[in-house]
Formats: sequence, structure tokens, C-alpha cells
Amino acid sequence: LASSSRHVAAAVRDEVYVHDNGQCAFVAADGTRCGARKGLEIDHIRPFAAGGTNDVSNLRLLCAAHNLRAAERTLGIELMAPFWRRE
Repeated sequence: LASSSRHVAAAVRDEVYVHDNGQCAFVAADGTRCGARKGLEIDHIRPFAAGGTNDVSNLRLLCAAHNLRAAERTLGIELMAPFWRRE
């Protein structure tokens, strides 16, 4: 049964952290992995809103920039534009 909450339990978060070695899981087309180790966020690979679960297999660590990029690709730039950081 899918969870009705977006909340990810601490034990699951810890498991995701270990699985991703405390580093952003984004890998570029050329195979280069993002080196970010600070400001990491839990990301649902299959979005929660689309039925994604809070299982470790559906979660990954992403830096804020790559998390936003993933959301833009999944949800659309128009929906995500209000979350862009403005200088």
C-alpha cells in the first residue's frame, strides 16, 4: 500500500544517504556524477503525486539544483518557475 504522506521516515532517509554515499545522485550524459555533498534533498524518482512511494528504491539524494531540474522535466517549467532563485 502506498503511503498517503510525503513524509519520509528518518530510517529510510538514512538508508538513502548510505545508498547514495552522501552525494548527489545526478549523473550527466557523459557519465560524470555531481560532486555535491551539501544541501542534499530527498527526491522521489517516480513523483509522489504520480503514485511514487517512499521506498528506498524510489528515493535518491539530489542537490537543490538537480532536484529543481528533475522537477522541471517531470512537472514542467511553468509549474516550477515560482521556485527559481532570483538574484
